[in-house]
Amino acid sequence: MTLQRLYRVALLALAWVFVLFGTACAPLPGGEAGGVVIGTLRIDGPTVFLNGARARDGASVREGDTVTTGAASSAFIAFSEGGFVQLDENTDPRFSFRVETRGRQRCIHIQIDIGQVFIDKDVQCFSTPDVTGNLGSRVNIRVSGKETIVTVLAGRALLFGEREQSVPAAGEAVWRHGRQIGSLRLLDAADLAATVGWRERHPGWCCVGDRLEQRLPEQCDRQHFSFDRRQAEARCRQSAPTGWCCLGGGRLAQMPAAQCRGFFSPDEAQARQRCPAPPRTGWCCSDGRLSETTASQCRGFFADERGEAQRRCQPDDGWCCLRGKVVEMSAEQCRRGQGRFAGERSELGDCRLRVTPLPPELRPARPLPPRAPMVVE
Repeated sequence: MTLQRLYRVALLALAWVFVLFGTACAPLPGGEAGGVVIGTLRIDGPTVFLNGARARDGASVREGDTVTTGAASSAFIAFSEGGFVQLDENTDPRFSFRVETRGRQRCIHIQIDIGQVFIDKDVQCFSTPDVTGNLGSRVNIRVSGKETIVTVLAGRALLFGEREQSVPAAGEAVWRHGRQIGSLRLLDAADLAATVGWRERHPGWCCVGDRLEQRLPEQCDRQHFSFDRRQAEARCRQSAPTGWCCLGGGRLAQMPAAQCRGFFSPDEAQARQRCPAPPRTGWCCSDGRLSETTASQCRGFFADERGEAQRRCQPDDGWCCLRGKVVEMSAEQCRRGQGRFAGERSELGDCRLRVTPLPPELRPARPLPPRAPMVVE
């Protein structure tokens, strides 16, 4: 083999090495171009980026994507298969799928180069420049560039470096370049709350029952959590169960229970029963007098129209109950005699005089019976 041919073979082999090396190091496809969707992105603040471009709230996060936060910003990714991760400001993680060698569990792997994240997930894998691990439940990870601090709030974390370490709930471990620094610390409730206190700067909104409340993501339905109040409120209205609301005056409207300011029921018949129409006003003829009142308050003849009630109340001739007798006469004559007038005789009912018995103290005393004369012997 000539020297020139050996040179061509060497160049070809070198080219194949570069091709294989480049393929192995190339990032997985991300964004809308490809990759499996792993979650939905929610953003809070002006500097949240997806693959280097300004992120859109509600965008899909895919395998191989990079989510970055800047100052005064936070990002929340609700995983499609359950659980979530929240990013503090100035944080830079990348996402991919991985099957771990320990346990052979399929998990979403997060590469965190710098920053801080809070993870709430049953099975989660992560790596930093200092340590790798498998997580379960709620864990806070802070990568400063000098060390990685893993704080377990609930569940357990398994960390891998020069040796394997299990961190229980309320435990905190510090790692640097694959080695554990110091011993495992156990934290009290105040220390744990202080560790995740950064999340209080980025509260969100969600629908709790049929009410909109400000909550942290784990206190909500993760898919319905949002940093935007108006967006969460609109979603709350859409998902709220609707029923029937009494608006007053006998009027019903269909709406969610949270918007009803009167009696609410999912059953239209029940709502209609509890939402009666307002009292109907009209004209009442009672004892020859005409007055405007409601049907329930009228003790005589009631009509919606004044003319009809007036014709029944003040006819030229009618019947009068006067001193226990029914006499045909005009309304004016009956009124002068202090009687009770009606256009129809049947309306007067019983016209007999009613005698009210005197009370015992006003009754006259009965005379004593005569006595027989007393005989004195």
